[in-house]
Amino acid sequence: MTNPTIRAGAASEGAPRQATGHGTPRRAVAVLLAAAFVQALGYSAWMPLLPLYLHSYVAPGSTAEIASNVGLLSGAYTLALFASAAWWGRLSDRHGRRLVLMAGFTAYLVGMFGSALAASLAQAYAARILSGVGAAAVIPAAQAYLADVSDRPARNRRFALLASASFIGFVTGPLLGTWLAGPVMRMSTQAMPWMVKLPLAVVAALGVMLLPMLAWSLHAPAPQAIDDAGAMPAIRDRRFAGVSMILAGLAAYAVGSFETAFNLLGALRLGAAVGAIALLFVVCSGFMLVAQGLLAWRPLRERFERRWMAAVLALGAGFMLSAPRSPDMLSLGMTVAAVALSIGLVAPSLAYALLDHDAGAKGAKLGRLAAAGNLGQALGAFVSGGLFSLRPEAPFVLAALLLLCGSAGAWLYWRPCTPARAEVS
Repeated sequence: MTNPTIRAGAASEGAPRQATGHGTPRRAVAVLLAAAFVQALGYSAWMPLLPLYLHSYVAPGSTAEIASNVGLLSGAYTLALFASAAWWGRLSDRHGRRLVLMAGFTAYLVGMFGSALAASLAQAYAARILSGVGAAAVIPAAQAYLADVSDRPARNRRFALLASASFIGFVTGPLLGTWLAGPVMRMSTQAMPWMVKLPLAVVAALGVMLLPMLAWSLHAPAPQAIDDAGAMPAIRDRRFAGVSMILAGLAAYAVGSFETAFNLLGALRLGAAVGAIALLFVVCSGFMLVAQGLLAWRPLRERFERRWMAAVLALGAGFMLSAPRSPDMLSLGMTVAAVALSIGLVAPSLAYALLDHDAGAKGAKLGRLAAAGNLGQALGAFVSGGLFSLRPEAPFVLAALLLLCGSAGAWLYWRPCTPARAEVS
């Protein structure tokens, strides 16, 4: 049964579901998918080129300085995502999804152009932070818009499509970036250092072409009404939201830690080539995408309650503990797939449950959920590297313990409302 609050929200946004007319959901969905793709494309296209990019600002031979700035520039983007996602979500509830999407996407593109044109390292950092701040608006506001104009089954499918668009952009980015920076000019990337900035400008130009389509395809809704005229939500609702944020942070920490740890494990212990490690990342992202697609299957989605959440977190912990014992890359790849498939169910389930539990203030809820995930993933990546240098098994063990804590917390405190089973705390 469709939540009546979601129906009311969709009506207040002025977004009819019929297939004709200006700003139809189908057209809006296509443009939002394109925006998610461009955002992911810009992030991943830059990552393999980042050391070469820094040669423009760091003295030749300063390997340690380049290495530290690679980490700091990457961290600056992630922290900007964390700091801004919840803020953009609240703004989208008050001022409408289209305005926030336009403002955030524009800020992201300005940051991309700024990164391509930066004359100093300080300007590069400022541009990178700006692009992170802008990027933080895209996914939460896009999800909130899709929730506004969709009934429950359509919302789940469209959320999965949005994740697919981001995945395709993430996988395509490194190939596009390295091609634009070198072979397209018939020379090696290293022979023409300034060309490493070209992918940033190209992705930004693609985004600029998308901006008018965003303005044309999305309705400009009235500001969202605050639940009960701004009244404080019930204690139970606050507890459910708080537990959801904690679970999102723990799952994202495990993902960030696992990606860093299996990268190091494959390279340092198993002696894998760079291409094999890259394939592991594709496997990880691909099986997370499969997990999100599974949740679009109605029988599974409508029965995903606390026991399922506790089970997938516990399974993820078990697979995580088995990773350091992998004797070769094939077994490590199978472990990566198992972890991704289990943990990949967590984040979309939390988003769906938050919206099912209370359809008000969608942008703020999704923004806080994204912020919790961004913080957890950043901490996981940061901590995992240091732990691996002390003992290779340590990051896997810590991530598994945190997932088991999350499993216990989900069993005791996570009570989503589902059509198949409405549990009361």
